[in-house]
Amino acid sequence: MQVSPMVQVFGMVTVVTAAMLYSVHLGFFDSVHTEIGRQFYAERYSAKWRKIFPPWLNMPYNAFVNIGYVILGAFYCAKTSVALGIKQIKRSDSFLFYTFSIMSTFYGAIQAVRILTQFHRAAVMDQWYTLPFFMWVYIWSRHLDSGIGSKSVTFWTTISLLSYLLTLVHKYGFELALALHIVFAVYGAVTIYRKFPIKEAQQPFVWALICCIGFVVLKLLDLELPKINQMFEKISGHFLSKIADIFQIYFVNKYFEVLTLHKNDRERKKSK
Repeated sequence: MQVSPMVQVFGMVTVVTAAMLYSVHLGFFDSVHTEIGRQFYAERYSAKWRKIFPPWLNMPYNAFVNIGYVILGAFYCAKTSVALGIKQIKRSDSFLFYTFSIMSTFYGAIQAVRILTQFHRAAVMDQWYTLPFFMWVYIWSRHLDSGIGSKSVTFWTTISLLSYLLTLVHKYGFELALALHIVFAVYGAVTIYRKFPIKEAQQPFVWALICCIGFVVLKLLDLELPKINQMFEKISGHFLSKIADIFQIYFVNKYFEVLTLHKNDRERKKSK
């Protein structure tokens, strides 16, 4: 009996994630610079929350927002299964959708652990897991452009994971690696749009780019925004950056959904 693509992808993502966790557990990245402690977050624990939540849940907004990643990942896994079932997408297409969506669910859990524990190794894992997301956009673009084999997927994923070694060389190694990944992602997305320049893909591309900027800028302004208005001590820049990130993942999914359906529809018409 053939194993479903979602089960296969879940297994592969789990293995890679476990390997990353084990590497972090061994202490390979203990010297990496991370921001640990409440002083790096603008969200303040109000008296109202003290009556409801236990002391360890002292940033409820920043903690609960990560549920959004899990919900979105589960939603797109279900949507991919439906599209595959009615043959809107190919089996090879589904691997890309499933991988991105399952990574999203894992990412939500990883970020929640960082917020709740404020452990250095949890922060390392949070940083490291961010990078493959952006590389996957480039891989996805290559898949739609001319196809991409498993060896190429493995190569680019490995390059993405190894780029985190920059954090051992420089204090801002993660920021450099992230910037390079964002450039790769935008380049891939633009390249594939030039091949399939359809109007329906314009809006999700623009919104994904706006959300990407929001994800970066709002996080950087986390401690500055409360100086403008105390509201940002509750609805903080960090919280808003995660909202932007969740929508970024949604619009990336939407962008590639539109392009994949267009490509497959065009190929079906040509084969008739």
